This record gives sequence, C-alpha cells and structure tokens, in this order.
Amino acid sequence: MPERLVSTTCLGNLNDPSYELLLRRKLGGVFEVDDLLLDWDQADVYAFVGVTELGRTVDVRLDTADGGRLADGDVLAIDRSGMVPVAVVVRLRSAEVYLVEVDRMDPIALAHSCWEIGNMHAPLFRGDSDEHTVRMYTPVQPVLGRMLRGVEGVRLSLVTRELDADRRFASSAAEVVVSMAPDFTIVKKARG
Repeated sequence: MPERLVSTTCLGNLNDPSYELLLRRKLGGVFEVDDLLLDWDQADVYAFVGVTELGRTVDVRLDTADGGRLADGDVLAIDRSGMVPVAVVVRLRSAEVYLVEVDRMDPIALAHSCWEIGNMHAPLFRGDSDEHTVRMYTPVQPVLGRMLRGVEGVRLSLVTRELDADRRFASSAAEVVVSMAPDFTIVKKARG
C-alpha cells in the first residue's frame, strides 16, 4: 500500500456505467474499490486528507476552478501498487435531517419555514413533493428544530437520508418560481 495517494482532479464517476466500462478497459478488466466515506458537507471541501475504508491515505487537492462538489461514486485516485489496481471512490454517508412538510395551500407556512431555515444559514434540499405537500430537507440543528416546530402548518420529522447536491437550493439563484393564486389578496387593516 502506498504511503499517500494524491488527487488533484476527479477522474470520473463509478455510478456512470460508461465510465465504469472505460475504467475496466484502462485497468485491464479487473479492479477493486476502496471507499472514502464523506459526510454531505465534506463534499464541498476542495482540500483535505482522508483515510479510506482499507486504510489508504488520500491527499485531496481539487482545483477550485472546476466549481463542482464531490458526488457519490467519484473516483479520486487509482492505486496501482498491488497486484490488482484499486480505485479510491467517494461514498457519501446518509445524514440525519429534518423532513419539513408544508401543505401547498399554505404559502404563509411555507414562507415562514423557509425564512427560519435561511435565517439559520442552513442548507435546504428539495424533497419529493406531490400535488398536496411541499417536502424539503435540512440538516439537524436543535435550535432550528424548535423554531420550525413553532410554525403553524409545518410538519417536522427526523429522517436519515442522503443529501443530493443537485437538489440543493442555491443561495445565489432560486431554481423555482413561486406564484400565488390569482384570487390571493393581502389585506392590511388600518388602526383606528
């Protein structure tokens, strides 16, 4: 086993069947996989040292110009020091998160819950919503949990799930359009 592997770029993603086939051809048909387990928030870090499941030390120094984050299945390095080549592959751990559910017909509860999450600077991930319910995920923070439990119309539960970067709401640009019903009005009562 080499003393330390260095990764400066992601070589491909093993979850992509075409890349797996390409890697098999490149490595002579057979290779083993050594998983580098990362928490969801470690996937955004460009420089770190990690230890794989089989004890390999990997010095990761990714180019920040790529702008991407690590994804489950990313191949960071190939260790050719043994009889069989070994691909070092990123595996993202599941995280304990809050499942925030809000009725689509309650835009005030939706806005209030999103404001509370944003006010805590917590990341927010789109869930599998349906025609009646908006579902979102955010990592567990006890204070945030207490705040969300206080919002009328919000159902909060604790679940374990993988957080997919492609479903994360970006703070720089919203990826959804919120619209109100044509008959929705806000009435401000005068004090008198």
